[in-house]
Amino acid sequence: MNFLFDNIKSEFGRELRKDKDYPYVSNNLNPKLELREYQKQAFKRFYLYYENDEVEEYIKPQNNIHLAFNMATGSGKTVIMSGLILYLYNQGYRNFLFFVNRGQIVEKTKDNFINTNSNKYLFNDKIVINNKEVKIKAVDNFSYSSSDDINICFTTIQGLFSDIHNEKENSITIEDFKDKKIALIADEAHHINASTKKVKATNGFKFDGSDNIEKPSWENTVDKIFKANNDNILLEFTATLELDNKNVKSKYLDKIIYKYDLKDFVSDKYSKKIDLFKSDVSKNQRVLQALIVSIYREEIANKYGLNIKPVVLLKSSKIEESKNNQEEFYNQLEQLKASDLEAIKTTTNIEILKTIFKYFSDNKIGLNTIIEKIKIAFAENKILCTNSDKELETNQKLLNTLEDKNNPIRAIFTVDKLNEGWDVLNLFDIVRLYDGQSTGGANKGKVSKKTINEAQLVGRGARYCPFVSEEYQELFKRKYDDDITNELRILEELYFHSENESRYISEIKKALIEQGLIENEDNEPIELKLKLKSELQTNINFLNNKIFLNERKKKNYNYVKKLKDFGIAQSNFRYELRSGKGSLVDVFDKDIGDDEIDTKTKEKNLVDFIGFNIIYNAILQNDFYTFSSLKRYLPNLNSMSEFINEDNYLKQYNIDINGDENKINSLTAKEKLNIILSFLSVLEDEMKNNIVQYEGTKKFKSYRFDKIFKTKTLLIPREKEKSILVNNDEWFAFKDFYGTSEEENLIELIGIMFDKIEQKYKKDEIYLIRNERHFAIYSFDEGRRFEPDFVLFIKNNDNTHYQIFIEPKGEHIKKHDKWKEEFLSAIKNKFKIVEAQNDTYNLLGLKFYNQASENEFKNEFKMELGL
Repeated sequence: MNFLFDNIKSEFGRELRKDKDYPYVSNNLNPKLELREYQKQAFKRFYLYYENDEVEEYIKPQNNIHLAFNMATGSGKTVIMSGLILYLYNQGYRNFLFFVNRGQIVEKTKDNFINTNSNKYLFNDKIVINNKEVKIKAVDNFSYSSSDDINICFTTIQGLFSDIHNEKENSITIEDFKDKKIALIADEAHHINASTKKVKATNGFKFDGSDNIEKPSWENTVDKIFKANNDNILLEFTATLELDNKNVKSKYLDKIIYKYDLKDFVSDKYSKKIDLFKSDVSKNQRVLQALIVSIYREEIANKYGLNIKPVVLLKSSKIEESKNNQEEFYNQLEQLKASDLEAIKTTTNIEILKTIFKYFSDNKIGLNTIIEKIKIAFAENKILCTNSDKELETNQKLLNTLEDKNNPIRAIFTVDKLNEGWDVLNLFDIVRLYDGQSTGGANKGKVSKKTINEAQLVGRGARYCPFVSEEYQELFKRKYDDDITNELRILEELYFHSENESRYISEIKKALIEQGLIENEDNEPIELKLKLKSELQTNINFLNNKIFLNERKKKNYNYVKKLKDFGIAQSNFRYELRSGKGSLVDVFDKDIGDDEIDTKTKEKNLVDFIGFNIIYNAILQNDFYTFSSLKRYLPNLNSMSEFINEDNYLKQYNIDINGDENKINSLTAKEKLNIILSFLSVLEDEMKNNIVQYEGTKKFKSYRFDKIFKTKTLLIPREKEKSILVNNDEWFAFKDFYGTSEEENLIELIGIMFDKIEQKYKKDEIYLIRNERHFAIYSFDEGRRFEPDFVLFIKNNDNTHYQIFIEPKGEHIKKHDKWKEEFLSAIKNKFKIVEAQNDTYNLLGLKFYNQASENEFKNEFKMELGL
């Protein structure tokens, strides 16, 4: 039997590939939260499930929808929760019950949902749904909840259990759930499966292993609340469902609507790269190594102007040990001397430590300076302890805001309190302060519970700490898998420091593999050093060659004098009056039918008919129409009064009102407000569709080859090792090549045509160079970044240079990347050269190369080069 997420895919295969967006969801989330593709998929699957009752691939219950999102730690489950709250509000839900097993997770989530000043606040500053502002309120129960707002009750599962079974004043009771429809949101939901895991099926009855039938438990308490009202909905979120338990698997077969595990999360580059930092040194030296690495990370972050404060976590096995380790730590730092660092520097065989000490030496950072940096960074007032629940509660705010500029914490001592529910991005080093393999009990061959906890802690730290060093980079993804020697790579890695004891290393590796945090050795990626052929590395003529590239700049809207300059249609809007109610039709669309018979259509000027004051009031309700926002795209606009009253802006629009003539002439102010709100919403969409942030320059600047085509070390999936080819053709610049079959076919075609190229052009001035993220060009219209796979350089005897951008493209993605082909075709006629000196440079791009249509490419190639 298939899981629901498989059945959803079978039922809605095509729809899942299409965009499905509800602006009242996306526009009301925090603008800083750029939805990731897997999050969009999660939303899409829920929308399709919720909105479709007639399905073939699965049975949808008539009442009480119960679904689970099985998503990796760090994948943004609370973003999904917040989006679904907005969606369900629009479906009529007003009351939401959030519960989880730990109090600190409750407080953290409450802060993210309610505190508008929090850096992790999930919603927009103002939530507007159906032209009405909606507030989010934390409530103790639903007795007096607002029918206009989002009411969320935050509690622990323990507190919920106690409230239901021991009624107290102002607490939640089962009655709260009978006459109101409630959306229940269970975080870390694997904690409410204890009954399912224990249950034995006997004659159709459920037993918990004792003589009692269904004793009150967390699980059946949640079920009781859930089923108190047929319209209640239960949404579970967890990263760790135990689907190897047959009872748990059976329970969730028809409930897991979306699965995105840690292995996918790591593979999609949303996590740090996990490395085991194993060394045969004492505990104190292990700690010192971690501190040295942390100081280096801080130096690299500062060098590139990045606001990243690396945090170190020091893990003990017992609370008393942790207290002693903390005292040892303070004593170690107080007595730290240069010879301690020198000992590590001279004896280590660990490459990253060699790199770090070389960096310090090259930048004149002496050992005593490093010691001072360590003592300042890890002073007592910058150390946190979370050994007990009390310490955890006291330090909760500091723990949840480690990334904030004003948070001083650099190191944390802990035992097991941070394995769940801790959101941290800037944890880069975890130090295991105890040695030896953890015991696995009676389960021989299985990973011990303690080691699993260690792996879970690594999972907390695996969240990527977002940064960009180049404007084009994706903020929340690893950037240097294709350039692993880049010094910024250290800010994409998490080190787990432990002793180098073979049995323990084997066990922690197994745990990390099971978690999906690392690959097993057979699947570990291999390193490929991509470098120019040795004869070219010293060829001055080659290295002095120039490649011409354009730049991306912010779009200049100075040409916009009126809305019409955006290409927005001036056709009338149309408003239909029926039985005193109206609907707005967007007549920017061309096909508008008129099936009314006994009505009249009156054309009215929008501003004259609605009135300045009502329009101004409507504008105040939409943040898109603030003066500063409009000024960015309408630079010649001088005031909001001008925006409303001038013919270049709103005054140019007329609206067609269709309905009873008396009704048209007697619309109330509220009805007119609804018309203008709808109008402004449609106009906003039209403007946004025509607004672009950037454009590519038509001027191309020159760069020397040796500044662009540098040696890179790539990580290649082991299963694709056979795709690495050695190319000995003298015209192919790199020694090795790794790419797709289409790219291989292109190289083969160039080889076939090489004799003809050589006959016309200088043999020693023809080079095909693979672009492995060495350079990018930017589309003229929107400044979209494009990295052509190849560039062909040809120099003629008369010092005429050809620079030809070439992009092989599989048939399945040609249509999706059509804009790239159009950009390539436009280069020839639009480029302008900067600093050309005496030589002549011709830049051009060719149609996509595809083996199925190879002759089209070949004909264009020959025509452009006169072959």
